[in-house]
Amino acid sequence: MSVAFDIGLLPDRPIDELARLAASAEEKCFEGVWIADSQSIFRDAYAALTICALRTERMLLATGVTNPLTRHPAVLAGVIATVDEISGGRAILGIGTGESAVKTIGRKASTLREMEEAILAIRSLLAGESTEYQGATLKMSWPTRCVPIYVAASGPKTLQLAGRIADGVLFQVGASPVLVEYALNEIRKGAEQAGRSYEEIQLCMRLACNLSSNGEKARRELRPYAAAAAVTTFRSVPASIISDEIGQDIRRLRERYDYHKHTNVDAGHQELVTSTILDAVAIAGTPEEALPKFKKIAGMGIHRIVIPLTGSDPDGVMKVLAEEIRPHLSKSGS
Repeated sequence: MSVAFDIGLLPDRPIDELARLAASAEEKCFEGVWIADSQSIFRDAYAALTICALRTERMLLATGVTNPLTRHPAVLAGVIATVDEISGGRAILGIGTGESAVKTIGRKASTLREMEEAILAIRSLLAGESTEYQGATLKMSWPTRCVPIYVAASGPKTLQLAGRIADGVLFQVGASPVLVEYALNEIRKGAEQAGRSYEEIQLCMRLACNLSSNGEKARRELRPYAAAAAVTTFRSVPASIISDEIGQDIRRLRERYDYHKHTNVDAGHQELVTSTILDAVAIAGTPEEALPKFKKIAGMGIHRIVIPLTGSDPDGVMKVLAEEIRPHLSKSGS
């Protein structure tokens, strides 16, 4: 069975262009699109998902990801249910504790307890049930369905939370098989804590990637997104499984990181993305260099790989993935 390939889109470009890329991805047999929700630096994620829903027929449509701080759980339930209705049942709610969306308004990320309470409230609302949340009784008054909820995670406690309560997990831990195995083990622990079957959880890996026949150009263009991925990932991944060299490079990057320039090609902090950081968080270079790395990851039991399209040639990257990478991948790694 083949590993599904999805695309990730940042609404830092016109929404009509996002919809065009989603439609093009569907033509190339990508199976989903994940759109980031960060109000201060991107266009609105749910407006983008709606337009993508109208331009596609089969793709899953997911937030990649939202949070329970800038959007109240009642708002999240209503808006994702609307996208689900428009798309004919293709929506996924991807949710995390909050990164650039909350940092840029001077807030702290939600605690795991707060996120768990929000997820349980959203799930009840989508099921047509009334629920108590922060002292208020919430209820949706119109028909909906139980849209799948995927938790975005990098740290062990969040990965375990996903294993306990989520329909799926969107984990971002870098490109190293050692780190992927760490993530899967933590998800499995969470499932065991809740008495769930690990096999029922959808395992989605968000992986920074840029591929081109010009490998050096591909690596250079990925640095702005790799900086964001590195700060997000290594904020939570245990230091014990990170090399000293990566740890030192990440500390320097974190000290200079500007969340108002999150993923921005003009961000000054991208100059601090060393080759060590880039190789730790991403697969970047030529297709020939990338294929063995993809094969290794694909053989680890992952269901979906989500590739954010962040470079200057998203159509070219999709073409390479569709024609030169994905046909060679299976869950057995063959």
